[in-house]
Amino acid sequence: MSSKDLFLEALKSQYDKEFELKDALEGKANNLLTIAGVVSTLLFGFGTFLISNLNADYQPLPYLSFLLVVGVVTNIISILFSVMSFKIQPYSYAMAYNNFYNEDGTFNEETIEEYRDEKDVNVFKETIIETYLRCIKHNDLMNNGKALTIKIAQWFFFAGALTIPLMIGILLFYLPHTSS
Repeated sequence: MSSKDLFLEALKSQYDKEFELKDALEGKANNLLTIAGVVSTLLFGFGTFLISNLNADYQPLPYLSFLLVVGVVTNIISILFSVMSFKIQPYSYAMAYNNFYNEDGTFNEETIEEYRDEKDVNVFKETIIETYLRCIKHNDLMNNGKALTIKIAQWFFFAGALTIPLMIGILLFYLPHTSS
């Protein structure tokens, strides 16, 4: 096996890994979207129930209300960033099918013949190597953007989740008195 063949094989492997990474990132975004949605709903529901059952003169009520709003808003922002990571991005494909069709949907015989009937296999391999290199770079940039969006969503989720123990701590420290 020639070094060109080995290089082509390594490039194809990296090319495939970029699409595997894309799928993994979208899975993470989906999980984060689901969890942030559930936490937002629970935080809003329990928080509203809790605040509505406290006396208006309960001293830490403004702090609890503020933390509740911050928790819900940051989780909603996390949801928005998770959804943004799903936006359709123009990934590059080494052998895009549309190259082999004309605008009217008929076969582009000239392009098909160019690939099929190339006499020099090395010219074909060099073309594929260049195509893989361009596609890998482009797809890596797309994945990096998707990963950054997911990281931002994670940080907003963590910020929103942090409000829960803070609210619990305030409630435990300032236990409301019940009247009998």
